[in-house]
This record gives sequence, C-alpha cells and structure tokens, in this order.
Amino acid sequence: MASTVKENRQANFSTKIAYLMITTTVLLWSISVVIGRGVHDEIPLIGLNFWRWIIAVVFLAPFVWREVWENIEIIRKHWGVYLAQGTFMVGGGTLLFTSLYFTTAINAALVNTTQPAITALLTWVILKDRLKNIQYTGIASAIAGVIFMIAKADINTLINFDFNIGDFIVVFAIVSYSMYAINLRKLPSGLGTFPTLFVILLFGSFPLLPFYIGETILVKPFPFTVNSCAWASVLAIIISIGSLALWNNGNRVVGPQRAAVFVSLMPVFSSALAMTFLGEELYFYHIIGTLFICTGIFMVVRNH
Repeated sequence: MASTVKENRQANFSTKIAYLMITTTVLLWSISVVIGRGVHDEIPLIGLNFWRWIIAVVFLAPFVWREVWENIEIIRKHWGVYLAQGTFMVGGGTLLFTSLYFTTAINAALVNTTQPAITALLTWVILKDRLKNIQYTGIASAIAGVIFMIAKADINTLINFDFNIGDFIVVFAIVSYSMYAINLRKLPSGLGTFPTLFVILLFGSFPLLPFYIGETILVKPFPFTVNSCAWASVLAIIISIGSLALWNNGNRVVGPQRAAVFVSLMPVFSSALAMTFLGEELYFYHIIGTLFICTGIFMVVRNH
C-alpha cells in the first residue's frame, strides 16, 4: 500500500514537471516570435533563420556525430524523408519569421495557435484519418477565428480581399509545421532524438540557401555583429534545441493530445511580451478570434 502511494506521488510529480516543460516550450516559441519582430528592421530575417539553423547544427555536431556516422546507411537510404522533414521544419520557421516583416508579433502568435486544428485537417485530407463530427466543428471554429482576426472584424476586408499578407504567410508556416508533424511517422528508427534533429536541420539548410543568397543580394546581407550573432545563437540553442528537448520529454509523459492544448497559451505569452517590449496593442478582434481558435482546438484534441 505504501509503495502504491509513493508511486502515485512520483507519477503526479512527473506529470507536473512535464506540464512545466510544455508550458516553458510554448513560452520559448512566443519569445522567438517577439525577437523576430523586434529585430526585423536591423537584421534580415531569412539570414537570421539561416544562421540560426547552421549554429544549431554546429552546436549539435560534437554530441551526435558518432551516432550519425554509425547510422550513415540509414540516412543514405532515407535521405528523401530527412530532406522533406528538414524543408518543412526550416521552411516553417523561415516563413513565420518572414511574416513578421508585415504583421505584428501578436497576430502571428494568435494565427499560429491554429496548428493543432490544421494538423488534424491535413491528417484527414492526406492520410484519410477519420474524424468525429465535433472535430470537424472544431476545425471550422479555428479557421473562423483566424479569418475573423485577419479581417480585423471588418466585413469590407473580406469583400475587398484587403488582407495583410503577413497573416497569410503565417498560415503557410503553420501548414509547413503541420506537414512536418504528419510525416514524423515516416522517420526511420535507429537514430536518437538529437541525431535525428541534426540530420533534419542539416538537410533543411540546403533548400534555404538560395533564398538566403537572394536576400543577401537583393535586400541586404546578414550583419556579422555581436548583436546579430547573439540573437542567432539564442534562437538556435535556447529556442530551437531547448524547446525541442522540453517538448519531447513533456510529450512522453502526458501525450501529444494534452500537450497540443498548451499551444493555446501562445497568444497569452506573446501578447504580454509584445505589449511589454514592442509596444504592440491587443484589440477586441484578437480576443474574439482567440476564443474561436481555442474552442476549436479543445474540440479537436479532446475528442481525438
């Protein structure tokens, strides 16, 4: 009896730690959006993302190279899967940051919360996974919330298609992230979490290279200053690698469906950070849109 009580206490403690890890992950994602919006005038964002991933790859290399080398045949055999996943992950991050040239950090974060619902929708379309009626309702609610925010609660915006291009870029970023999530099941077994991340980021950097070169030539080059390199390093090590470790460990304890609900915290964190550090404003249409999105997310993940 005593051992059972002790096991229950340990399980409850592990669950609390897992929820703390997941909450911290969402906070880190929110911080990255605010950083991107805050530095977009001085640091070109495609360049910032390119060096963010390169730094992450270099940082991981000493810790994973042996396991990667021992499994090189697996990587050669499944290089197409790693390239696709790298393109989806790196591409999603780059699109999200590119949107910050045009839209606010608050808007980007709020639209980004639809990811669980869009992932469910794409899973249904691509993998033919069956959904319950309430999940279809949840997806519709989340999409309605996004449209409400993008239109800023103005029917004339919908009629005249007078949208902010940045909000649409966020939607494409979410689709990219969702495709990454859907294709996770295609990754071969044999590599650990961080060696797999290393390979994915390495492969994903190649499709981004032409866009980085284009931005360097047509817009402006990435400035190799202490400030810009520091931000790239923070995004690479703390945001990218750190959030992945926290998210994966939290997911193992509470499961992906419960973890997905915590994405709803992103607008809370992002709004507070953006208003505090960037001077952005929260409007009524943000609140209404968020209610639709969060309601939709709960319908999707709670009835999976």
